[in-house]
Amino acid sequence: MRDLRIQASRWQSQPLPAEAANGGFPTPVPPASLLDYSICRSTDFLYHRLGLDVDGEPYWYLYALSLTGAPTLWVLGVFDTAGQVDFFLALHSDNPLKVPALRQFEAGPGWLQLNTAGQIHYPHYAGVYQVGLKSYRVVPVAAEPGLFSASYSDRDHVDYLGQASEKEICLLVYGHFDSRLRGCKLC
Repeated sequence: MRDLRIQASRWQSQPLPAEAANGGFPTPVPPASLLDYSICRSTDFLYHRLGLDVDGEPYWYLYALSLTGAPTLWVLGVFDTAGQVDFFLALHSDNPLKVPALRQFEAGPGWLQLNTAGQIHYPHYAGVYQVGLKSYRVVPVAAEPGLFSASYSDRDHVDYLGQASEKEICLLVYGHFDSRLRGCKLC
């Protein structure tokens, strides 16, 4: 395997964007569950790393906000460690087509926010990744909080990949994507 390097600036710690209360500028206290919120920048993307402690388990999210064309937010994955975030950042900054980034269609200004009660609102690993007529779709399972469902579509054929926790579904999608990519002579 070749030596991948992050082709972006260094991570810089940032305060979480806070929602305004009654027209004022509040300073809500970040919750103890916040492990990290940092950003870095490449030519085409502003990357966001969000680390949270969820019931004693670390969740590290990697987001990419496109800086070219229409502003679009992508979730690149959810991981166990900050080191895994850096690996996927290196993959994505080397070639965005190497990571199945899920587009956040409903994300707009305020997609990441600390509310006045000190709760963090953020996009989960869900959305659509599409290249041509092929796509991955990850959606939360409404009847089972904490579970996500994934499928892969190629034209009119759909493969159900399964249901799992957020981190496991991310690994499942990337494993399926990577195995297809290794066999693709056009990529």
